[in-house]
Amino acid sequence: MAEDWKQELDSMDEKIHQRRSQHGNSANKTTGYDRDKPVKGVIPRGDKMNNEVYIPERFRRIVTLHVIKNLMTQSVTRVPLLLGIHGSSGDGKTYQCEKVLEELGAKSFLISGGQLESHQAGEPAQLIRTAYLNAGRCMQTRENQATVVLINDIDTGLGSWGEMVQYTINRQTVFGELMHLVDYPTSVEGRSNVKRVPIIITGNDFTKLYEPLVRAGRMTAFEWNPSLEEKTQIVSRIFPEISSQDCVALVNEFRTQPLAFFPHLKATLTDDELWQQIQQRGIHSIISSISNGIEPDLRPSIQYPRLLQAGTNLLQSGQLVNHLRRT
Repeated sequence: MAEDWKQELDSMDEKIHQRRSQHGNSANKTTGYDRDKPVKGVIPRGDKMNNEVYIPERFRRIVTLHVIKNLMTQSVTRVPLLLGIHGSSGDGKTYQCEKVLEELGAKSFLISGGQLESHQAGEPAQLIRTAYLNAGRCMQTRENQATVVLINDIDTGLGSWGEMVQYTINRQTVFGELMHLVDYPTSVEGRSNVKRVPIIITGNDFTKLYEPLVRAGRMTAFEWNPSLEEKTQIVSRIFPEISSQDCVALVNEFRTQPLAFFPHLKATLTDDELWQQIQQRGIHSIISSISNGIEPDLRPSIQYPRLLQAGTNLLQSGQLVNHLRRT
């Protein structure tokens, strides 16, 4: 029976890939989950990655509890299958979620919001169902102790954004598939022994989604709006070169900006360093070194006054873009 199930899942995967290959849908082929991708193990507390990335405790707590509770089989209370993490864009919802799942040693079956629409009716719903079944199979066969279906930016593909949105049969079937999974997580496609797999969705505005799906009991909602203290802790790992006092001042100076602003700020300093080396050595010398496997050593000098100036320049250029959009 287990072998027949595996063969059927393989057949479902093959049909989806064949359809996309026939219609040249290369974007969907590269952004979906990969059931054969090696599972990343638990990251020790002293590992280098934890020194570079700070995950606030309340974010780690909500993701960890959701996964663990859905693995338990003797829970006293009803546990929602769905965890919805919502909030402003650029504050690291999906990124931090992936990091926490890595720490747990849980394999993620990633589906992007863009894959929730297709010219083939029913294909996105089948994609979700196949990901869920494959994730459960990984746990049943002891390939992984924990798996999660992670749907990123779900509101971009399924959101109700007004009169200009074209509503298709795929939108209805995806909502129907998710409703079935959250209500009957162990009964899929007529099978009653399917392994329960927690589902996590991220997005900016869940009020655009189908209300019965996101109600209490079916979904645990978690709004991610990092506090000033949490932002400071995260930014301190991005810029370990500056003092804690300067880090607090930097976050206060740009407190209205999302967390994504600060890695972008660091990237601009790296761009300045690379451009300086190009001017000093010459473009042909840089390209030749890269082709020989020797890349430029990019370690820009990071000091608070320089960060402040670079950040101000970024805001000014951003305001110019916003001004052009308004006109």
